Parts: sequence; structure tokens; C-alpha cells
Amino acid sequence: MKQILHWSQRCLVVCILLIFCFFWGSTAYAIEILMGSEGMLVFEPCEVTVNVGDTVTFRNNELPPHNMMVADHPEYSHSELAFAPGESFDVTFDKAGDYRFQCDPHAGAGMIGVIHVE
Repeated sequence: MKQILHWSQRCLVVCILLIFCFFWGSTAYAIEILMGSEGMLVFEPCEVTVNVGDTVTFRNNELPPHNMMVADHPEYSHSELAFAPGESFDVTFDKAGDYRFQCDPHAGAGMIGVIHVE
């Protein structure tokens, strides 16, 4: 009888931990945008639509350095340059709108994009 009680306690603890982990860290990662792709100074994709509260991951891919600056929205911008391949940062959009962004070092080369937040 003690073994059954001990086993049921373990199952209860595991279930509680799984439920806690599932709901506690519930950041909605919507999409990943690559900075530099196929030898080009571009964001890939350069236009996306996400929901309010979603998180967009920007990943350094090719031809660094890159950053991501949102026009008139410093709260969503990431001014630090990413140099290392695979280096990434997340941006969570908490207000609906259309957000035009660019890579400051490469904006003149057309490294621009837009995120539509619904």
C-alpha cells in the first residue's frame, strides 16, 4: 500500500511540474527573421504578420554586422550590432500597428522590412 501511495505522489508532482512549465513560460514565438540571406543584404522574410504579444526572433545569418531599428519606436529597436553567426535577439510586439524596420549599416543597400501586428 505504501508503494502505491508513494508512486501516486510522484505522478502528482510530475503532473504539477509539467503543467507549471507549460503555462509559466508561454511566450508566443511567432517567427524567425534572418539577417542576411543567400549572399544578400536582406531580412528574410522582409514582411511578416504577427499577433499582439507575439515575439519575433532576429537571427544573424550572413554578411554581418546587423541590427534592427524600428522607425519612431526605440522600444522595439535593437541598436547593438550582431557580429557572430547565429547571434540572435527577440522583440515582443505589444501594440497593433505596422512597424517598418531597417538594418542601420545596410539600409542604403535595401535591408529593410515591415512587421504587421494585428
